[in-house]
Amino acid sequence: MENQFIRHEPCFERILFVLTLDRKKMKERILIGEEQQIRFRLNGGQNAEVLCDMTRPLGTFLINFERDTDRDWNLYGLSPLRQALHSNRWKQPELEQAASEFLWEKYLSNDPLRMYVAFRIWNSYLLAREPRDRNAACDRFMDKMSSLTGVFHNETMIFDRETGKPKHFQTGSLYFKGAPSEDTRLDLWFPDNWRTEECVSAYASLYPLITYYLNRLNDWGLCFRQCKVCGKYFLAKSQRYELCSDKCRKAQALQNKREFDERARENNYDLLYKNECQNWRNKINRVKNTAGFPADRLEKMQAAFSDFKKEALQRKKAVKTGTASPKEFTDWLYQQSNVIVRLTEY
Repeated sequence: MENQFIRHEPCFERILFVLTLDRKKMKERILIGEEQQIRFRLNGGQNAEVLCDMTRPLGTFLINFERDTDRDWNLYGLSPLRQALHSNRWKQPELEQAASEFLWEKYLSNDPLRMYVAFRIWNSYLLAREPRDRNAACDRFMDKMSSLTGVFHNETMIFDRETGKPKHFQTGSLYFKGAPSEDTRLDLWFPDNWRTEECVSAYASLYPLITYYLNRLNDWGLCFRQCKVCGKYFLAKSQRYELCSDKCRKAQALQNKREFDERARENNYDLLYKNECQNWRNKINRVKNTAGFPADRLEKMQAAFSDFKKEALQRKKAVKTGTASPKEFTDWLYQQSNVIVRLTEY
């Protein structure tokens, strides 16, 4: 099966997009290829020829779904090929080259959905070149491919923002009245002696596939969550999950340790400050009970204590804002111990 985006013999077999969901392992598997070859691959035949066989975390298909708000697929993928079908043979190579570059970039993205749609567009174009009536063939080509790329214009990851629970897909808001039955078709492959999970295959449209996916997640009670570290969405078994991967869990653990160490440093210098204040109070109270202690010296000690607290608060604020280090503050506290000691001597 050729997949280079140049002129060659088209593939006359249906190329399917097959999806299987594994609730236990929280994985999704996507295969692209002819039905017989995909069945061989699902039954363990590693030599079966398929365009794609990829296993990813459950929910990746919906989370990374292609969004084409600028209609780039129509503008750079379909429009040049439509013009090529209506142009003479001298203009066709330039138009084909423009579409080929766009589709080839999508195909090399290693995303199964982009790979599938890019291959289908190019192969359908090659098939549209076969009939004598190019105009009718072009209309069929555009109708089929527009149905395939139209899904890129809508939001697919539909879920409750508070609970994260996927919502049942409402096809009525997306399907126009009288949609071809082919566009609503989704084939279900039940488990057999070789396969333990069911599979679904899509061809004409991806809307039924999205419907199936969202409904399955809803039935299983899974929910979408946003990682508090990287911000990416992921699928979880409950709302208590906040981190999407081991990498983010390690990053969060490191951040927690930094915050703990910072609180420990803050508590340490704050404790030293409180101890030093108590040291001053003890010495002042002691001299108050000392007979014959000069009154003017006691006033100086009380004034010095007031100045000490004011400056200490300013230095603590500097530490919290980062303009001074905790070590500078603690060193200053140790120096103030000598001040009260000198004032008590007479």
